[in-house]
Amino acid sequence: MKSTSLLAAALALVLGAGQAFADYEKGSIILRMGAGLVDPDDDSNWLRLDGTQLPDTRLYVDDGESATITGTWLFADHWGLGLLAAFPFNHDLKVSGLPDPAGGTPLGRINLGDTDQLPPTLTVQWFPVCVESWVQPYVGLGINYTTFMDENISRTANDYFMMVLGAQAGAHLKLDDSWGLAGELGIDIALGRESRWLVNAAVWYLDLDTEARIRFPTNFGRTVIKTDIDFDPWVYSVGIGYRF
Repeated sequence: MKSTSLLAAALALVLGAGQAFADYEKGSIILRMGAGLVDPDDDSNWLRLDGTQLPDTRLYVDDGESATITGTWLFADHWGLGLLAAFPFNHDLKVSGLPDPAGGTPLGRINLGDTDQLPPTLTVQWFPVCVESWVQPYVGLGINYTTFMDENISRTANDYFMMVLGAQAGAHLKLDDSWGLAGELGIDIALGRESRWLVNAAVWYLDLDTEARIRFPTNFGRTVIKTDIDFDPWVYSVGIGYRF
């Protein structure tokens, strides 16, 4: 009888502790900071010079790195609202297939310039495991808004525009902001059963389309080069977090 009582008391203590550290219940807030990588799955249409297509040309978007800040507010057990924020990601831009000034084969990839972008993303997240678990995988679906800023044209591209296309001054680059769907996979792992600190890994896929416009003055007015870009990046983040 004494052994049974001790066993019951121990079981009650374990269950009580499990409830005490159930951090993923309704009302919980999780904040995370990490290192992020934006890996574009990019493609583009042929460049259009004042409406005339330049065959076999395209624009490329390189990877960008920055710090990410993410948060989750659980509005119900197993369900949360997630927000992806970050410091600006910087991406180098390259273009290929432009006519060779010397009349040879089209040019390979040359440096067009660079741009910064911010991809704030809001998702509804589902945490499928029990709220007492210290390992919490989750999936999310939502919407992304990406804004581009600080677009720059490289000296290489400006020299080309002046020599081949008659530019009379430096070119100006603009990329349109974008709205699109977003998907997310992630996992939080507590640093010990009683710890509110955690490590996190997450990946997002963003449906991101934009139009790039390059403008520069010539003796005949203003020349505009345009192309539509399927940016469609994978965003990876690894970092630490805290449960409130």
